[in-house]
Amino acid sequence: MNRAENFFHYLPITDRDMEFGFYVTGGGRGVVPPNSNYPPEQHPGVYQFSWTAGRQLPEFQIQFISEGRGAFESTPTGRVSIEPDTLFLLFPGVWHRYQPVRTVGWTERWISLHGEFMHRLLENSTISPQSALVRLEIGQRAPLMQTFDRLLDRIHQDPTRHAPAVCANALELLTLALELLPQQAENVAFPRNGRVGPVVDPIVNKALDIIWTKSDRPLSVNQLVDALPTTRRTMERKFISALGHTVLDEINHCRLLRAKRLLTETNLSVKSVAYLAGFGGQERFRRLMIAKEGCPPGEYRDRNRSGDSK
Repeated sequence: MNRAENFFHYLPITDRDMEFGFYVTGGGRGVVPPNSNYPPEQHPGVYQFSWTAGRQLPEFQIQFISEGRGAFESTPTGRVSIEPDTLFLLFPGVWHRYQPVRTVGWTERWISLHGEFMHRLLENSTISPQSALVRLEIGQRAPLMQTFDRLLDRIHQDPTRHAPAVCANALELLTLALELLPQQAENVAFPRNGRVGPVVDPIVNKALDIIWTKSDRPLSVNQLVDALPTTRRTMERKFISALGHTVLDEINHCRLLRAKRLLTETNLSVKSVAYLAGFGGQERFRRLMIAKEGCPPGEYRDRNRSGDSK
């Protein structure tokens, strides 16, 4: 790997980003050394899994293994080997699992994507869980890695903002992936929209990164303050100035958005969704859903699924 650092980030997503129809929810890269546990345990609960249980995601992912060997398995594909330069897609609600050979390890890059545009690609069979994995040929590796790293570097430089350039880079990467996978893309229109400017304050930036990466676990405002060189009063003032809302509002927004994706894209129970999204219990989750969405979690799931063309 040209870049030595290992990292991952989960990006703050707003309703405006979701209206855009295509957005990036996270990304990262890293080297998994031989004889290491996999996956790393620092990820939010919805992304964690064991080889025994596997997982279902609430979104799409593009994964690229540039070095190392391992195995991938999903309900549509069965178990297949992963060799160096393997590209694969993950789909919302589709059970899967993957891991490196323990004595070998691997180098991985990934981004998480979502939005109406991705579902349109799925609906018209441009992408398919049955044809979601390919090993690159000589000459295909360098352009993909350069595009992947350009996107991941941008995310790493500003992990607290879903900038338009992130979408542009992600679309470029998706285009390359579609050209490499068995099924190729056709022209599909997607809506256009904008995004707010960057957050300048470094304390707010760091706090946002912690919230969107770790709020699936117990995380209070005081715990967040303890992790940063500031006081609660100062942080609240900075949040109001930079974002127009409180620290707790941001934590709740992050958890609620994660929960809504889980409700619409998986069959997990409401109790499991509440836990994976970071709520302390079902009742707190239910109250916030009613306050923000006007209905309890179960009704929200029914409304969004019955109104979908998926």
